[in-house]
Amino acid sequence: MQEHARGMERLTVSLPVSLTKDMEALTKEFGVSKSEVARRAFEQYIKQCRRQKLHQIAEAMVEEYQNDPELTVFTNLDGEAFK
Repeated sequence: MQEHARGMERLTVSLPVSLTKDMEALTKEFGVSKSEVARRAFEQYIKQCRRQKLHQIAEAMVEEYQNDPELTVFTNLDGEAFK
């Protein structure tokens, strides 16, 4: 990859024609470049992947949390007023 202005790297990708047509429609609709549309799409995809990974980790921990008394010892205090 080639380093580009403002801390960017140039990336060449191949896309199906249908996807490039959708991309071009978005560039016209929002008045942004193809690069901007791709950046936004990549950002959203990366956020989605991170959320999905975090969700999978949380799901894997549910059983352990529910069955480990050391992890649930303070749940009895939930909702109690502290003095």
